[in-house]
Amino acid sequence: MAYSYEYDARPVGEGERIEVLDALRGIALLGILMVNMAAFKGLSTLEQFPRVESLAQPVNQYAYWFIQAFFQTKFYPIFAFLFGLGFALQIGRLRARGTPATKIMLRRLLVLLLIGALHGLFLWTGDVLLLYALCGMLLLLLDRLSASVVLYLVLGLWGAHAFCCLGFAGMSFWWASQGADGGFDPFTVYVEQGRQAYAQSSYWVAQQFRFREWALMFINAVFFVPNALMMFLVGLYFGKRGIFERLSEHRGLLALLAIVGLPLGMALNIWYATGLSNSLRAGDELLAYAWYTLSIVFGPILAIGYIGAFGWLWATVGALRSVLAPVAAAGRMALTNYLTQSVVCTLLFYGYGLGLHDRVSIVQGVVLTVLIWGVQVVLSTLWLRQFQYGPMEWLWRSLTYGRRMALRRARETVS
Repeated sequence: MAYSYEYDARPVGEGERIEVLDALRGIALLGILMVNMAAFKGLSTLEQFPRVESLAQPVNQYAYWFIQAFFQTKFYPIFAFLFGLGFALQIGRLRARGTPATKIMLRRLLVLLLIGALHGLFLWTGDVLLLYALCGMLLLLLDRLSASVVLYLVLGLWGAHAFCCLGFAGMSFWWASQGADGGFDPFTVYVEQGRQAYAQSSYWVAQQFRFREWALMFINAVFFVPNALMMFLVGLYFGKRGIFERLSEHRGLLALLAIVGLPLGMALNIWYATGLSNSLRAGDELLAYAWYTLSIVFGPILAIGYIGAFGWLWATVGALRSVLAPVAAAGRMALTNYLTQSVVCTLLFYGYGLGLHDRVSIVQGVVLTVLIWGVQVVLSTLWLRQFQYGPMEWLWRSLTYGRRMALRRARETVS
């Protein structure tokens, strides 16, 4: 029997959600903000490295090293993984209902693309939503491939991207060893212009520069698009295998990912973070860019280790479900919380807000990150007691399915 689009096309119900994914998504929100905080308080998303004077205090040096070793280039891959996995689960459920899955998913991705474009153009140019929407559209062309073919694509893409990044890093290391200018920075002029524009009290002055910076961010994104797409495909692979739907059956695989990914990823990323920190303290930005390029290759290895370890712990330690329930609530509202982070941080640091740029150290930024995330966890828990979705999740679903979704939870009646 054929089902009508209007009748059966509906979002995932509360009982269909996989709580472990919401919890992992909630933790990823913390990791994303931990990395993005440097750009928020530095005012320009093109500014890759902190200024030398901000690393003068040992405590700030250690904090910066810790962020680079365990957060930088590890959590946007996890978000990409979760997006790819969610894509696989959603399109599978839609097809099981007999609905036009491709049409619905394309509308969902187009709405996300619009949200990402508005976010990047008018709020914060470090947006990843537009990139995720574009990668999701590529998945529409690949989602019918078998799990084994998807895995081969992952390995091939990671290998090709690693070869390019390692080659670029190798040339940069060689160039630096030849005494090349240590003040190398392809975005120096624009970074300074951005700092001046965003420090102004006028939103329009900042907005004029934001248009230019948003376009330049696409150049910077060339390094990260392959990683994002690769992790989308990893998520698609997990979805096809049903790994997070049947965690207990796949504990061996998750344990293997943790056993290999955690020590190897930590060793490589500690090496990278140490080299980067030493380069920055020496004022050699060319050498720092060489080290930074390595993080693009090493980051996903540790991200895979994080995913494996978290999945194994969730399947093994039953208490995690209750302990991380508030974090899972934040994960259920990931889109709302991600956009809210941009609103809060731009209003804290930009000139048309409180103008706190250059007044917050790296350590203070870490404390502020945890504080903002903690408040979001609490507010998300309270919100979901009354409502089915976060505000932006509700808007996203309503635009995707072409009708106004019920937001408030139905009151239980006693007969």
